[in-house]
Amino acid sequence: MAHSHIVDFFTEVQRALSVLIRVSPLDTTSVKTICGLDVSYSGGEGVAAAVVWSRTSGGVVEAATFRGSVLFPYIPGLLYAREAPLILAALRQLSSRPHLLLVDGHGLAHPRRAGLASIVGLLAETPSIGVAKSLLHGETRVVDGVEFLEVMGVKVGMVLRGVGGRRYYVSVGHLVDVDSLLRLVGMLGYDVLKPLREAHRLSKNILRSG
Repeated sequence: MAHSHIVDFFTEVQRALSVLIRVSPLDTTSVKTICGLDVSYSGGEGVAAAVVWSRTSGGVVEAATFRGSVLFPYIPGLLYAREAPLILAALRQLSSRPHLLLVDGHGLAHPRRAGLASIVGLLAETPSIGVAKSLLHGETRVVDGVEFLEVMGVKVGMVLRGVGGRRYYVSVGHLVDVDSLLRLVGMLGYDVLKPLREAHRLSKNILRSG
């Protein structure tokens, strides 16, 4: 467990970064490549995978991984301190910059409006969306058949239901807004989750291979 002064430090850094997060429309028609980003762990090591998926071909066009030491424990709300160093290192291995990042974590659906997806997008200077399997902050509300994710009454994302009714909490990360997110999901449906599934599979495989 991290000492309290370390936790306080990374919490303050997160608050400082949150004011730099930008919510803005994204031209979804120009999004040709989506990069799924996920991290798997074994002991004190983590493997981050960056898998670039092409909307035009419907397949993976590039993938990169980074394996390194995990220097921060899992603390709800501070996932960025644990995973962002590994994810950004994997991203740097790619030969080209993807048009959109899909991060296994929250974006604005976070107590400090700066979850892992938002911070990764900010530091990578790339539009980003967060996809999480559990709700950390906020509430859901159905409007006109869409289950929105809200924080203090403000829409920050939506709930996507996968196979078997599994809920995915999809939230704005950086340089994206809710309307753009809805358009993207409308265009791609559940295919929007493919890059993330591939990143998860790759990171797990790298760990198993030693």
